[in-house]
Amino acid sequence: MAQRPKKQTLLNQVDARSKKKRPSQKKRLSPQQQRALQQQQQAQLAAAQQEEVRPNKSRWIVAAIILLLIIIFPKPKLITYEKLGLVAQSVYWPGLPGVQPILFDSNLHIRPALERNTLYLCQDESDPDSCQKYQIIEQQGFISALVKLVLD
Repeated sequence: MAQRPKKQTLLNQVDARSKKKRPSQKKRLSPQQQRALQQQQQAQLAAAQQEEVRPNKSRWIVAAIILLLIIIFPKPKLITYEKLGLVAQSVYWPGLPGVQPILFDSNLHIRPALERNTLYLCQDESDPDSCQKYQIIEQQGFISALVKLVLD
């Protein structure tokens, strides 16, 4: 006898819902697998903590370098100097090794003798006869120099 072929039908909504994947149940892990999973989680936590520690160290290193630069580099001063009753005030920066000192409001060459309260301003750097001697009346600190620079 002949077998009848099965009729094929299109999937209806009920069949389509039943074909969806169902979430698989969690399998129980053996004790060895559980230990391995715990060790892996602990390793991840340790790595995350080390990553958090590194930026803190780098912040301290950057702060220490900036503080060291502030201490080492010369800071500008506000000096008041006079000659023959003419008084002037200017911001003086002592310069770095290899860089000459600067008066911010002058284009003359400077030969300071601050320990003797004397300032020499020269038109020609190589000719000592072109220098004028000024008496330093007052020296003020870094904050006064910044205020003078900002206000002028």
